[in-house]
Amino acid sequence: MKKLLILGASLILALSFNANAQPPQQAQIVSKADMNTVEFVVRDGKPILMDIYQFKEQKTESGRPVFIYAFGGAWAMGSRVDALCNPLYDHLCEKGWVCVSIDYRLGSARGRDGQPLITPPEGYNPFQYSIDIGVEDIYAATVWLIDHADEYNIDPTKIVISGSSAGAINSMNAEYYICSGHRIAKENLPADFNYAGVIPMAGAVYLTGENDTQLRWDKTPCPMCFFHGSTDPTVTFDVENNPNRHGFGPNYISKQLYAMDVPYMLYEYFGGDHVMALLPLKWFWNEIDSFLDRIVLDGQNIKVHAVERSPKPRTNENFLDSVRPGQFQAVNRMRGQGGGAPGGQGVRPQGAPQGAPQR
Repeated sequence: MKKLLILGASLILALSFNANAQPPQQAQIVSKADMNTVEFVVRDGKPILMDIYQFKEQKTESGRPVFIYAFGGAWAMGSRVDALCNPLYDHLCEKGWVCVSIDYRLGSARGRDGQPLITPPEGYNPFQYSIDIGVEDIYAATVWLIDHADEYNIDPTKIVISGSSAGAINSMNAEYYICSGHRIAKENLPADFNYAGVIPMAGAVYLTGENDTQLRWDKTPCPMCFFHGSTDPTVTFDVENNPNRHGFGPNYISKQLYAMDVPYMLYEYFGGDHVMALLPLKWFWNEIDSFLDRIVLDGQNIKVHAVERSPKPRTNENFLDSVRPGQFQAVNRMRGQGGGAPGGQGVRPQGAPQGAPQR
């Protein structure tokens, strides 16, 4: 349990602002695209919302592709409302996409009394439960969009899911559950559905079952575009195995995709840490465009593992506070109270990162 709490605490480095600050943050949102908010599901009597961005007057000959984004925040904090994301939404909408920013249940959130706001069923691993209810809500948003495809002129066969940190983990687990015949996918999605792509920003597949020590794909997965720091201490770049959980990062999964002849792009920031949960939202638009245009829309079978090297890689410490002032220091305070990296040290590992596989 302690290591699960450590992972959750360190994931707060990912993205999200305090929920108490939502109204001022929302007032600062500036978007070129038209936006409307809809309730896509009700959980425990509470509506869950998503914002749909599009250019309503945009003329298209066929249904438009959809980009769904899930925020980060350790399954404890955050919101679909995030000014950092809107320039990317505007950019994709101008290219003909419909962008959807979703809320989801925060399985690790706690009230002012320190008690969990959501209690997992008896015997359900709390860490896995936080992921799984997030996956359920991604599926619910997907089904809502499929049901309203005509209204929004979207193509249900071209839905891409993405996310940062916790949102990226939810997205990757969502695809794995489809391709491994998981109960959650069977109960919440049409039988023949699969996503057109997944874009995880510092994400991995995490499982907690005793037998889940490797990934077994019963169905061919969709193309994936990974962004990850090679020394990320928060979400594994390769493989993480301990008694509480098993993590499978993009360096591991990309090799499986290569063996299955599935298109993918892996952008590795050599020496970078969990900052890759945020960097793509501002500085990797060309790479995102390349994946969406060439692989998702044009169907090209491309396999890329690109490694970016820098004398001084961007890190959480030198980047996060430029976009969310005070966040890095706040997380360090949490680390001092028992949080930190998955290994429990609260510092970035100094060992050599995994190199790019030879293709």
